[in-house]
Amino acid sequence: MRAIAIVNQKGGCGKTITAINLSAFLAEENRRVLLVDLDPQGHSTLGIQRQVVEPGRTVGDVLLHNVTLREAAVSVRPRLDLVPADILLAAAPEVLAGVPGREDRLAEALEPARHAYDYVIVDCPPNVGLLTFNALKACSEAVIPMDPSFFALHGIGKLLETIDLVAGKTGHEIAARPLVTLYTGRSAFVRAVVDELRKHLGGEAYQTVIRFSVKLAEAASHGVPIVDYSPRCAGFEDYQALAREVLGQEPAAPATAAVEASGNGARHQAPVDRGAAPIRSAEGVVFSVEAPRARCVQLAGDFNGWDVAGSEMEHSGPVWWKVLPLSPGRYHYRYVVDGRWQSDPANPEAEVSPYGDFNSVVTVPHSERG
Repeated sequence: MRAIAIVNQKGGCGKTITAINLSAFLAEENRRVLLVDLDPQGHSTLGIQRQVVEPGRTVGDVLLHNVTLREAAVSVRPRLDLVPADILLAAAPEVLAGVPGREDRLAEALEPARHAYDYVIVDCPPNVGLLTFNALKACSEAVIPMDPSFFALHGIGKLLETIDLVAGKTGHEIAARPLVTLYTGRSAFVRAVVDELRKHLGGEAYQTVIRFSVKLAEAASHGVPIVDYSPRCAGFEDYQALAREVLGQEPAAPATAAVEASGNGARHQAPVDRGAAPIRSAEGVVFSVEAPRARCVQLAGDFNGWDVAGSEMEHSGPVWWKVLPLSPGRYHYRYVVDGRWQSDPANPEAEVSPYGDFNSVVTVPHSERG
């Protein structure tokens, strides 16, 4: 079982939206998922239940009254259970003040449920207090959603220091990875913030970027994840890509392997365990996208006049790929998965198309002919 805390002391960064939709897409990938709402505001509880119902037992009962997680959990969709929260949870830090082992209450409650679920996702409150420490002690991984702003970039450093402090004092290691959310890509400043994050954290940050999409907020207001609300929007594409990136970190994930490029018999080192943003090779630009259930994937863009005829991609396992010998320049492109047009979920560089959706962007520098 993998336990992942969704944590950030800054509000308004897409934390609860991430908890809800990551949980839902993991369940769509046939994983058994438990979503624990550890925020007294109960936003995950409100955002994933179609009908607002008064919870019977809550996570507060788990922490304060030794109710088991299985007793408090309610099924909200196939393979996805929820442990709800309400405002009474706000009293937990005061009630537990001075109680030995109060930071381990959630970890102790998770132990009996370890074999019942593949993933436990914990939505933390927007502060670093007892409830968040319970989540960090119970989880071995943390996703840190952050909007691309100066304050978020500053705050994420403080949060990583807190996580290191927990590890130093308790010996409990947590693999923390930032996730860029609310990304528009329309200003140089936003792109600079993302570049700065990747510069300092490198591979520790998620490759997936969650673009701004009003559909995500609309879905939560209806009490459903985006997978049930709008399958034709950036939010659907991005959280599906995030779930697959998380799944790619499972121990059994296949390794990168060589694949043969069509037409010339050359071999490229291309990612076959998950899609990636376009990469340059000696023969051209390697495009790849993960679409495990697709029957046909095509690549269309400025480079072929947006004509899907003859633009079919090859696939190796769940990943489809194509190598194009592009001249230096800047190109817009999209993937067409079984007839459905979508931007590249692994590429944060995108611009609004004339039709109001997003085209992905790839640049081939003049100094390199790819």
